[in-house]
Amino acid sequence: MKIIQTDIAVFGAGPAGIAAALMARHHGARVLLVEKSGTLGGMSTAGMLNIWCGDSSSHLLSRLRTFSGDDRIFDPMALRSYYFELLEEAGVDILTETVPIDVTSNDEQITSVTLFSCGVKALLKAGVAIDATGDGDVAFMAGVPFCLGRESDHRMMPMSLEFLLGGVNDARAVYPNTFSLQDKLYEELLAPYVESGRVPYPAGHVILIKGQHPGTAAVNMTNSTDYDPTDPVARSKAASLTHRQIAGIVAYLRACVPGYEACYVSAIGHHAGVRESRHFEGVARLTEEDILAERVFDDWVVSRAAYTFGIHALTGRASDHDPSIPAYHGEQYTIPYGVLLPKTLRNLLFAGRCVSATHMAHASMRVMPIAMALGEGAGLGAAIAVKKDCAPHQVDARDIQVILRDVYHVPSPMPKCR
Repeated sequence: MKIIQTDIAVFGAGPAGIAAALMARHHGARVLLVEKSGTLGGMSTAGMLNIWCGDSSSHLLSRLRTFSGDDRIFDPMALRSYYFELLEEAGVDILTETVPIDVTSNDEQITSVTLFSCGVKALLKAGVAIDATGDGDVAFMAGVPFCLGRESDHRMMPMSLEFLLGGVNDARAVYPNTFSLQDKLYEELLAPYVESGRVPYPAGHVILIKGQHPGTAAVNMTNSTDYDPTDPVARSKAASLTHRQIAGIVAYLRACVPGYEACYVSAIGHHAGVRESRHFEGVARLTEEDILAERVFDDWVVSRAAYTFGIHALTGRASDHDPSIPAYHGEQYTIPYGVLLPKTLRNLLFAGRCVSATHMAHASMRVMPIAMALGEGAGLGAAIAVKKDCAPHQVDARDIQVILRDVYHVPSPMPKCR
């Protein structure tokens, strides 16, 4: 079996994994980025999610906003090529269409990861591994403890399949930007389609986003609750359901929503987006109380994260509102280095939505701008560990903070934080 060796192996090339790989490479480490699909970017490209909710102190996010010319709306097709350019320029080694299928570890560290691609296996050995797979596949295979979904009952937020429309009349098109308007469009217009089965249940929210190009709009209206994204059978059923919802949604838009009378499907995401799955047990754990208190952690690696508690309904239609969700008023918060570190293995870091957080805190920090900042923290932690020949757990987060501030001009936490 072929043996591949590198300083840092990053698994998953979504926003978190790309940010981690770039940051680690910029600071001198040899980096291999392993991605299961044939492209880079995860939900921001293959997933067709063109609107990036939330904000963070990410250096890479700032570069992408300059590239896009917009703070929130990005062109998934343009990003696909741009990610490859950034990684190639930095000298990151890339393996696409490659998946980790086995992890060998002892009590303290991962010793090797078996990769599989094109019918061939290879043995990967790295000084540090970063799990940015979203579902935490590497951490799971290594035996890191986790909680699936919500702590009380292990339910998870629904998966949704994004798609893009052409033929939109820009002068008349409606883009509901509040829950009240989304509910109005549902209750008065979409509900009969769902109740009659013309749009398969539980589709039930109206999220339309103006596209970057004339006559286009992105649609986030499919919905699949009570499917476990870590179960391949359930995940496949969710894919079938969300694909079947598209035709009915388009018929509804043509008949009921101004500006969409001649719309048509121009592109569909390669896979449904997973909002929630495994939450791993880390040295620290981010909670909703930390977010609401705007807590500044001494070992912060993400500064000025901001997003509401974006919980899509765990049962029923996605716009059902849960009164137990805390009120969010734009609080900016920090995220500590400890949530990136498993309690057990000492050469593994988490990045992106699989970090150590409660279900409610995860609903805020799961979005792509914050995932990207988490990736940068993980990449720096890994690179410093390689340079100092120590475990990531032994890295002083203050060293990460200095680099973020002095090299990448990432702002410190807001003074109002406490």
